[in-house]
Amino acid sequence: MSFDPTTLTIIARGLQSAAEEMATNLIRSAFSAVVREARDCSTALLDAKGRVVAQAEMIPLQTAALSGAFSAAEKVLALSSIRPGQFIILNDPYHGGQHLNDIIIFSPIFHEGRLLAYAGSTAHHLDIGGGSAGVNTAARELIQEGIVIPPLLLDYERDWLGGNYERFFFANIRTPDVGRGDMDAQFAANFLGAQRMVALAERYGTRELLAAMDEVLDYSERRMRAAIGALPDGRWEGSALTDGDGVIPGGPPVEIRAAVEIAGEHITVDFTGSAPQVGSMFNSPWASSVAAAVTAVRSILADTEIPANDGCNRPLKIILPEGSILNPNPGAPVRARATASCRALDAVHDALGKAMPGRIPAQGNNATTGFFLTHAPKDGGKVRIHLDVLGGGWGAARGYDAINATDHVLSSCRLTPTESIEQIYDHVRMDAFGLCLGSGGAGMNTGGMGIFRRYRIIADDVILSLYSDRFRLSPLGREGGRDAQRSSLVVRRDGETITLDANSTFPLRKGDEVEIRVAGGGGWGDPRERDRVLVQRDLEDGIITEDEARDFYGFPVLQEEMTQ
Repeated sequence: MSFDPTTLTIIARGLQSAAEEMATNLIRSAFSAVVREARDCSTALLDAKGRVVAQAEMIPLQTAALSGAFSAAEKVLALSSIRPGQFIILNDPYHGGQHLNDIIIFSPIFHEGRLLAYAGSTAHHLDIGGGSAGVNTAARELIQEGIVIPPLLLDYERDWLGGNYERFFFANIRTPDVGRGDMDAQFAANFLGAQRMVALAERYGTRELLAAMDEVLDYSERRMRAAIGALPDGRWEGSALTDGDGVIPGGPPVEIRAAVEIAGEHITVDFTGSAPQVGSMFNSPWASSVAAAVTAVRSILADTEIPANDGCNRPLKIILPEGSILNPNPGAPVRARATASCRALDAVHDALGKAMPGRIPAQGNNATTGFFLTHAPKDGGKVRIHLDVLGGGWGAARGYDAINATDHVLSSCRLTPTESIEQIYDHVRMDAFGLCLGSGGAGMNTGGMGIFRRYRIIADDVILSLYSDRFRLSPLGREGGRDAQRSSLVVRRDGETITLDANSTFPLRKGDEVEIRVAGGGGWGDPRERDRVLVQRDLEDGIITEDEARDFYGFPVLQEEMTQ
């Protein structure tokens, strides 16, 4: 079916607007700070075949492989007879899910008795059961991380709203009120998406809408192929390292390898040679690894305005060896999967940097820092879980200094405001919060700075838990740029400083001070070629010290020249 460009554009923008409005609705309706403030959630619209046709600009790690979750559900559920009022729910990483805290809900959209599409939403839930509140850093198998939801087809009126499934599920959750509120927010977001989709069908006709969704996918594919076609043909290899396997403290780094082959309008990304799966939660399941590879490719293309949908994935072939850290065997824990996912992105960029020197940015912090302060009173009082998703510095690139204090490219979570934290959680206070000055790598263009947060614990029975990376290995500079500063975590107690690593659980006492510092991003280009006006500005702003200005940038010599 042919469309005039104006009508197609209106329908395409209508789909995109609906997906964005779903996200806004989910954020504003959520109960937890991690969704309401940090925005750890995503929304999308899928066609009746389960292909993503529009997605909100939220979390690429959650959306770039969302159709894989639908496909996995389709294989085990009788979706041919799905009816209004039903929904699909899952979180199983081995059936298209991410990690257990990311619950995915698909709601069918009907118009005049015909299945039009699906509305989909993902939200990170504060607690999902398991061996510890918030996160079980000692988990050695998936089931220790929480309750596993395989793809289920349920009825909203019968199974939710006080029904058997709802009662069963929240009997296994430590924060049922918050979890129920966030789940209801997902249903509300999906309901809104359905309303907007039906409105488009009523305005333009069902046949026209269905055809437009096909064309939207084809359009993104054409632009994706054109952007890939502008890249040089060839095959290049790259690698990246995580701090370790999360099991052996101080053990060797874990390597992720990527071979990228560009042939005309097609790209193959082969992760063969990557490390075997690890015994801790730092494995990345299939969906997360696919999303990382797709995002790695899209982020370096010259065309930055390609509409994000499943059409973008068609020119890509991604190979993930079974049993590897990027595609573990069923049952392996995956809670901290973003670490390996980020290194997959870094490895792809390392390979492409050899194909296109000067075009690829330096490494950013590129790690999810999940920082938990859980108050679980021994007298059986209400469990409160503060979760911070902390951003670091991005890597610099040719022509621009990198941004500071921002979540990595696979995520996009926001920092939770201090006021919100202290309003919700009466067991912590924020003593200090700011940029880690000088944490970005020096270069012709400088890496972004990470942040620090310093907490005061004002109650007993508080447990600190953390999963992160970049505690041992710095984000790397590129093209002569210097590496960034690393992350760190310390507890100060009675004059003693206790240093913790990137995978930690530690009991706290009232009066303890906890300081988390997040890595910066690498610099790009020779620091001595940096614009001397910018070096002077950084020095005056206190971003760099006089020693750094002299040692990295040779600034006293340049300053003397400027006065002549």
